[in-house]
Amino acid sequence: MKVVYLGLIRQKIGRKEEEYDLMEGSLLRDLLNSIVETHDALKSIIRMEDESPIDPTLVVMLNGSSINPMGKKEVALKNGDIVTLMTPIGGGILQA
Repeated sequence: MKVVYLGLIRQKIGRKEEEYDLMEGSLLRDLLNSIVETHDALKSIIRMEDESPIDPTLVVMLNGSSINPMGKKEVALKNGDIVTLMTPIGGGILQA
């Protein structure tokens, strides 16, 4: 399973991407747990033990399509999937 990191996520962990080995039939929740276990710096964004585990600014994409990781239906992953994690980028120039 390939995981791509963009924006603040990339900045926090200092990696563009990495591979995770998950068992067949794993869910997105399993992958997010593995990522948090590997990267303690992401605990503030991906809080798997809380009732509301995902920071609302976190954007999760599966194979290029945005998904809702908090949806009622668990998201199943398969070999070869690419998961992208990012936060929206803000900023710019204010004009008066």
